[in-house]
Amino acid sequence: MKPNDEEFEKRVRSTLDSGIANLDAETRSRLAVIRHAALAQKPFLSRWISFDNWGPAAALAMSVIFALVIFINPSFNKSPEQLALQDSDIVLELLLNEEAQDDSADPDFYVWLDAVMLEEEEAANAS
Repeated sequence: MKPNDEEFEKRVRSTLDSGIANLDAETRSRLAVIRHAALAQKPFLSRWISFDNWGPAAALAMSVIFALVIFINPSFNKSPEQLALQDSDIVLELLLNEEAQDDSADPDFYVWLDAVMLEEEEAANAS
């Protein structure tokens, strides 16, 4: 601090102190109450960041994200009918594949295909 600033501060302080001494008791009491209220008030930043403001907003955001993950994710939306159609498409492709016609004419092929599909179905039901 500069010496001029210190002198100015001392003059202002003495003037304000003398002004307080000349006030009546009621005015000093009201000023004290106002001063305590001002000191008790939280700064703007701490009021803005408090949980009271952000807690409900964070809970709503998490609920929306959870709903979007459940309802938009395609793996959760596949119904049993869609899964059955996918399996039948794979079987149809195997049966109509010209390169593997000799495999599809073999009766053991159908036994093997039924066993594989049964294992896949059991694995899907288990999980």
